[in-house]
Amino acid sequence: MESDSEQDYRDDPNDGFEDEFDLPEDVNDVHTKREENYEERFKAAVRTIKVKRKFENENDINMFFYEYGNTAGGSSPKVAGNLLHALIDVVKHTDDIKSKDVELLVRELVRRHPELLNKLNKDGHNPIFMAIRASQHQLVEYMISTCTKNKEQPVNGQSLNSALSMKVPGGETCLHAVFKERFNPGTVKLLIENASDEALSIQDHDGKTPMHYAISFKECTDVRARLISLFLQRDLAAIQNKRGLQATFLDIIDNSGLSVYREHQNTRAIITNKVIKLQQAVESTKQDQSDASKLSREPGPQASVGYPGRAAAVRPTNERDEERYGRNANRSGVLDEREALRQRKKAEEAAGRDASRSRLTRLSELDEKAVHLVVKVNNAPHQQEPSPNTSVRRTNTANSDAFHDREKGRSSIDTAQKNISKLNARTKISDKILLDLKLHYMRTRTVEKVINFLYGTNMDDIQISFDYDSLPRKILWRTFLERFGTDKNSGLKFDNVLQYVTLPQVEVRQKGRLADQEAKLQSRMSQPGILGREDMKYFFDWLHKKGVRHIIKLTVEDSGGSGEKVHSDQAIQECLERFIVEHLDWQKVDLDPETILHVSSKVDPMVLTHENPKDLIPAPYQQLKHLYLRWSGSNAVLRAWSEPEGLPMLPKLQRIYLFRPYSEKSYDNLQWINKKIDEFQYRLNANRKAIRAQKLAAANNQVTARTCIGFGDVEVIPTDLDNDKNKEVSNNTSYFTSSTLVKGVNSHRWLGSTARFASEMVPFWQNTVKEFLEMRKNQGTQERIEDDVVVALIDDGVDMFDATLDNHVLEGKSFDFHDGKIRPPFSSARGHGTVMASMILRICPMAKVYPIRLKTYQNESGKNTIDKDYAARAIQAALDKKATIISMSWTLPMKNIKSDSKARLDAVLKKAVDSRVLMFCSAPDEGKFTDLDYPSGPWRDRFFRIGAARADGTVFPWTPDDGITYVLPGVDVIKEQAGRRSFETNSSGDAVSREMDVKYETGSSVATALAAGLAAMIIYCVKASILAVKTANQNKGSVVGIAIPDNGANLIADPDAMKQAFANLGNVTPNKFVQVWEELDRVSELLEASRGRDSSADIKLKQVEGFVEFGRKLWNSVKY
Repeated sequence: MESDSEQDYRDDPNDGFEDEFDLPEDVNDVHTKREENYEERFKAAVRTIKVKRKFENENDINMFFYEYGNTAGGSSPKVAGNLLHALIDVVKHTDDIKSKDVELLVRELVRRHPELLNKLNKDGHNPIFMAIRASQHQLVEYMISTCTKNKEQPVNGQSLNSALSMKVPGGETCLHAVFKERFNPGTVKLLIENASDEALSIQDHDGKTPMHYAISFKECTDVRARLISLFLQRDLAAIQNKRGLQATFLDIIDNSGLSVYREHQNTRAIITNKVIKLQQAVESTKQDQSDASKLSREPGPQASVGYPGRAAAVRPTNERDEERYGRNANRSGVLDEREALRQRKKAEEAAGRDASRSRLTRLSELDEKAVHLVVKVNNAPHQQEPSPNTSVRRTNTANSDAFHDREKGRSSIDTAQKNISKLNARTKISDKILLDLKLHYMRTRTVEKVINFLYGTNMDDIQISFDYDSLPRKILWRTFLERFGTDKNSGLKFDNVLQYVTLPQVEVRQKGRLADQEAKLQSRMSQPGILGREDMKYFFDWLHKKGVRHIIKLTVEDSGGSGEKVHSDQAIQECLERFIVEHLDWQKVDLDPETILHVSSKVDPMVLTHENPKDLIPAPYQQLKHLYLRWSGSNAVLRAWSEPEGLPMLPKLQRIYLFRPYSEKSYDNLQWINKKIDEFQYRLNANRKAIRAQKLAAANNQVTARTCIGFGDVEVIPTDLDNDKNKEVSNNTSYFTSSTLVKGVNSHRWLGSTARFASEMVPFWQNTVKEFLEMRKNQGTQERIEDDVVVALIDDGVDMFDATLDNHVLEGKSFDFHDGKIRPPFSSARGHGTVMASMILRICPMAKVYPIRLKTYQNESGKNTIDKDYAARAIQAALDKKATIISMSWTLPMKNIKSDSKARLDAVLKKAVDSRVLMFCSAPDEGKFTDLDYPSGPWRDRFFRIGAARADGTVFPWTPDDGITYVLPGVDVIKEQAGRRSFETNSSGDAVSREMDVKYETGSSVATALAAGLAAMIIYCVKASILAVKTANQNKGSVVGIAIPDNGANLIADPDAMKQAFANLGNVTPNKFVQVWEELDRVSELLEASRGRDSSADIKLKQVEGFVEFGRKLWNSVKY
């Protein structure tokens, strides 16, 4: 019979369910069991490693994988990660197991399972990152080199790249971490070489790339400099691979806006300041000790502390003694309590009168020490006079303290001296790193990127190029110097390395036509080569005085076409001998090879490198790499160029662009010419190989010599003069509100009144400032009331040679980037900006115009328009310059769509609006103002939107009816130029004007510039009123007028206040035309009378009071 249990089992409805369907175990249960199994096997493997200690041969490795092969490729963040993590941990914490002992095991793990490099431990670190943090450079090298040796398997490269690109929870990668540790340079080199371009570009939480940390001045050593060179090699390779304008890791800026170049400068400045401050502190301590030592040697009453009948010798403590003797002044004796209190009170009284806080602190510390000594002495038991021949043991704690202090001081001095030595050594290396970075970036990037890389927003307007552009071709040199400055401390500021210099054919007059002719006649007999030109010598002498020493690309037009003179070989040599030039394009036909060899012949060796000059072998022309040669077709010239004493002597020469003669001027056919060019290239390179062999033999054929000597093969590229790419024709057109040139009669009373007022205001302002500064002994005001008003003019540039501008144009900034170069702000694309500047200065001749040149491009309809991004940057530049007024005589229609460009423009305009900057813009030529008409856009109430008016004040037809703030003269506005350009000469040497006729300007852009000038004049009136009151009241002792607050000029520059100030100048018509003559004519008469010779002091004072009243009326526009 069946038992009950058997019956129950047989009758169970679920009997055989699982057996029949073979279902898997619960997934979670299986995973848990596998993890537990892996953890057990993992721990066993680690124990085996610790016991084995050394894996010395292949058999050891095979035995390990035989036992733990199923565990070797696993990983779990619940334990230590994987076996690579475990090996790093074992080596780090086990004294008798070294990296070398487990090398074979590490390599085999990576070879079999390269994916282990991507697995994380519980801290979120992959094995390479963990090894870097553990300072196990050999383990890092084993893992990386194993991957690189097995490149035939893609998984190795992929795993390595993934590991090096992986961010840890802190946001950094292996490459970030390695530069935060003092890591083995060889291993770091391996990391840089094998990291992908993407890995080198990864930014941490601060936006810094690995190179930002590599470049730190703190680790500025020769080894680090070599690693930086490796980064530059990687960057060059990345540029060549991408073959486009894509950014590399070297183009990335961090969250603070710093490039790697500026990061190095920043860390250098921080560390240098710290060392200098420490040195100053040590010097101060050293002086204190010296003074104390002198004090202790001075004769005085001798007394033993605590002995009855004798007083302690104490030097009085006061401010003068404190300065003279320092804190040790009282260590020669002790004060009694009453004397201490008396001297404390005296010191406090002196400190209360005029002592600084730091000096008071020193006095307090000194007195506290004195009181402390008094307490110790008064509380000590009185000793009886010892009997004769009884020895008394005395402890001189003061001497002991003094000895301690001296030793501590010596230690501080030694430390400071060591820091200074380190700083000097690192600074020399730093100079070389910065130079290498700058040169590499200038050689490989556009000028726009270079400016941002070296200078960020370039607040100091440093120029990295000089393009003569559209400036006049005949000039007086003194006028050029007046406009651009004579040296590095005036006018244009240049970097010591220029990316390019472009000079057309310019005729320079030194003193004027007659004076120059007379000078030439006197020197004709004594100076050879009288027919040769020397004009370029002026420019190169000027660049040298400006601090320029290195030019990447030099282009000089010197073709001698149309019977023009060319520069003599001597003049060219004298131009170039003090500059390093890398690409030379002096466009003289058949340029003398000896002249070429003298390029850089007088350059200071320290310019070439910042290393020890004793280690240098002068190589004056070693940097010349590319030559652009114009050839007449004569084979004799080719042979001269290729002779051993000719171009083969240039060690760094890589390429020659050989311009063949025009076909109509050539005596030979093209086939013959090309044959001679091929022969020229063969001779050139054959002679270079011979020179290289001689150099190597002299250097004993060392490896370093083979890489540094140069004299490699030169590529000769035949080029037709018709295809000369260096003669770029730029499209100097831009899109601004129209200014139509028309003839007509100028009868604007508005213009006549403002011109009269300006002519009187200039001397009044100058005299007011002069008298004020004389009274104050050249000490200005805290609000800088005496400073000029800066008007930022955002336009197409300003011709600085325009005589109407009269040296009132600042150096400016340009955003007109094109073809990797930049059009300068000191010339104008169409002359529009020059006209606007002259209109501003016509109304306010004292103002300073800061030109900002805009970039334009062709839109879909073929019209030129303003680039929105560069418009935003131009406005930001005006804000950075802290310009009081921004004048924008243009309108930029925007599309009603969201875009990054529009967002950036909105952001910077909102910043300007929130800062309450005075901004003037033109009315559009067609239609009404809308929120899409920029720059005013949606901020119509915060801008001065200016329309054009006729002579009678009526609005010009194209001016919109709505949205106009004021209308000002904009029709037939005269621009007087005739006879005012004495700096430009004609072919005969006579002074002429660039604009022979009187021109009349028409358009709302003209009205906008006039409005900006009027705003500047109003600010000057308020400034003059403030200074005049201060001066008059100081000299006369009586109150003259009601004083305007010192910040009155700032308050009147508020947009709302300025709008009201405009209205206060005269009646405002319904058309919003201000009849300024109602106020200005009255004040002009007042100023004219004050300049009369017969005016007494009282009369002049009365007239000053009248002007101050006018200034007060303007200032009353301010609302509190």
